Amino acid sequence: MATTVEKRLQRIAELRQQVVVGTLAEDFLRMPTTSGTAFTGAPLDPATQFYSFIPPNTRGRLVLKIVEAKLTKNYGLVRMDPYVRLRVGNAVFETHTCVNGGKTPVWNRVINAYLPIGVESVYVQIFDERSFTQDECIAWAHIILPDGVFGQETVDEWYSLSGPQGEGKEGVLNIVTSFTPVVTQEAQPEEPRIGVNSNLEEDVTNIKEMFPEVDVEVIKTVMESNNYNREATVNALIEINNS
Repeated sequence: MATTVEKRLQRIAELRQQVVVGTLAEDFLRMPTTSGTAFTGAPLDPATQFYSFIPPNTRGRLVLKIVEAKLTKNYGLVRMDPYVRLRVGNAVFETHTCVNGGKTPVWNRVINAYLPIGVESVYVQIFDERSFTQDECIAWAHIILPDGVFGQETVDEWYSLSGPQGEGKEGVLNIVTSFTPVVTQEAQPEEPRIGVNSNLEEDVTNIKEMFPEVDVEVIKTVMESNNYNREATVNALIEINNS
């Protein structure tokens, strides 16, 4: 029994000697990567994603910077943590929460949105974020997009807010708006295929004279399978006759 224990202790000592002690290599427990293809894990640039695809029925790209608000009343029991929810068409966006923003929250949040054809306004709501109850909507506004925006102007404007205090009595919200129209490329008419049907009847007649025993429809079928190339059609018919 003692011999068995001694052997086990000796084995453990040998294994300990094989343990690597010290600073591990940088590539320890990492998958090898080929040069130039290492994945950094960085997310894609949102601006790149925004401009890489344009949905159908889009009038243009709308950029709205939700800057700040000056509110009439603090609806929080101790403090108020406001954030903005913005609707453009069917798309909904939110700013971050301005913690303890009270009546003067600042966001400076830039929102990129596609403006659908026929949409001339956006809808804005300001919520007070709550910890133990549902967030409360404390102000809202239906904002008609300024005409200057569609003339390539950047419009910096304060908009009146409505809410429990009444219409236009909840303070004002500062939004900077710009718009870039989408240039749609008209479908180019398909160019006629050169040499496909221009002399088709003449070629069929000439080939028919060379192969009088072959039906005209057969000649046309063989020509089509050879991309209407006369020489290739003749060679194909020769092979058919010799087979």
